[in-house]
Amino acid sequence: MSHWVQQFSLPCAEPCESVFDTIVTSHGVAVANCLLERHADDIARASDGLVDFIRCWIAAPPVSKIAWDIAFGRAHLALKDGRHDGAVALDAAVRVGLRLAAGGQSGRWSAQMAPTTIQLDDRVIDAVEQIEVHVDEDRWDAGSRLCLRLADGSAHLWRRDGDQWAGDGGSRLASVGSTRPIYLLPRQALPADENGSEIFQKCQPVERISPSMARSFDDGMAVLQQNVPDYLPWVERVLNGIVVCPVEDQYRLVSGSWEDVPGFVHMSSPHAGIDIAEILVHECAHQYFYMLQRVGALDDASDRALYWSPPIRKKRPLSRILMAYHALANVQLLYNAVRHNKSNPPQDIRYVEINEPDLQAAIRALDAPLRDNPALTTLGRGLYAPLAARLAALSP
Repeated sequence: MSHWVQQFSLPCAEPCESVFDTIVTSHGVAVANCLLERHADDIARASDGLVDFIRCWIAAPPVSKIAWDIAFGRAHLALKDGRHDGAVALDAAVRVGLRLAAGGQSGRWSAQMAPTTIQLDDRVIDAVEQIEVHVDEDRWDAGSRLCLRLADGSAHLWRRDGDQWAGDGGSRLASVGSTRPIYLLPRQALPADENGSEIFQKCQPVERISPSMARSFDDGMAVLQQNVPDYLPWVERVLNGIVVCPVEDQYRLVSGSWEDVPGFVHMSSPHAGIDIAEILVHECAHQYFYMLQRVGALDDASDRALYWSPPIRKKRPLSRILMAYHALANVQLLYNAVRHNKSNPPQDIRYVEINEPDLQAAIRALDAPLRDNPALTTLGRGLYAPLAARLAALSP
């Protein structure tokens, strides 16, 4: 079993960041290259220098997690749709170009598009219809600037200030996180798609992030810090944004993620901190699953059976059973830590006591078809085995 896969399975003491960065960069290059192969002419007609800007990055990409972002996710989705839509391709290329500029890719480009919403770090700017970018190769942080021209005729100049863009205009986003910001996104922060907002339509984002919503995410991070502090960097490594949706009365909590939109999940709020901590662990486990899938298959497709998946109450193929097991087993590690930490408030310990029996029953059901299944590849076994061993070693 390859030792490097274990850091995708669960947090480990000395993660190798270059593994994550290499996987993300390789996939990002493939997506950007395919976008230009199919749509370079469409993009070039509405822009100046953008195609060359992206090509320069493809030719010599710094190894980093810059491509683990919704910008590359939207580009990937545009390609998967199979439609030759020049406007969608341009939108995807502009967002990739902005992401690369924020990462220090040098060059100049400009683009004209239909008015759209743009996120620059913690700011959201509406009705942007023209973007001009200049990144100085020798003075990235001091010599990087962009101009946003809006549909009402106004223009805003932004400059690079350390790790962020600085400028006037736009709405400020709330964020959570101890080492890096994870932005909390209301509906306004999400670009509207003419084809039906297919990424976000199912989760119905809230119109605004209330103080209680923001506070509940801080509370969730605090639960992780108090009980499983090794999960904090594990979560923050793969999570860039949380699309916040309202609490639905018929459900305890709602969450989800998109395989083709890396770094983003949707979560209902407000909830108690223990709820939020559970969702963070669950959804970020899926992010690691999706990232590892970019390396190769987790099963060899020789097992064609469908197995019962308790979380969604339907039969699923082996790969999705592994994905569910991976998420729930990590949640069990959180539960176990909370249950044994007597400094926790009584309501958090009671939460675990109430929900743990069902969680453990689900894990047993998911484990059965995975254990000793020859259809799991080296990657699949590398994801499953460390968790199975850790669960087996838990104290009652």
